[in-house]
Amino acid sequence: MPPDPPPACVEVKGETLEIQETLQGVVRDLQWRVHDNHATEDAWSFVRYMNPDELEKYADTKVLIEPVQFEDGKAAVVVRTADIGGGFVRVQISARFEGEGKSADTVMKQPATAWPLNSKGVLEKELVDSLLAHYRHLE
Repeated sequence: MPPDPPPACVEVKGETLEIQETLQGVVRDLQWRVHDNHATEDAWSFVRYMNPDELEKYADTKVLIEPVQFEDGKAAVVVRTADIGGGFVRVQISARFEGEGKSADTVMKQPATAWPLNSKGVLEKELVDSLLAHYRHLE
């Protein structure tokens, strides 16, 4: 697999915890199926579960050597925040995807049911755009 893309990155005026709380509110408003929440002063991580259509929207499902019929998927999302001075915070968002499904190859069917997938950057961009929209509203 190619290397993971760099995280989506944006700098906004605010406090680190306030920004994490804003993003947590966005995720609640979007009603994502989220589990395994872990938050610290400078990071928030969670796992988002998704159906095959969502998986195809957010992850590159067409890069596998063989065709796979996906049944569901998940993304491990990490939001890192760092105070960079002057009242600004750098926010980095990354996501790693895994699809669950079965090989659709009729000749060389693989026994695997979990497939690591690369991010298309769409999920990360949605979170960055939501964050920017919130903070533009406050200006």
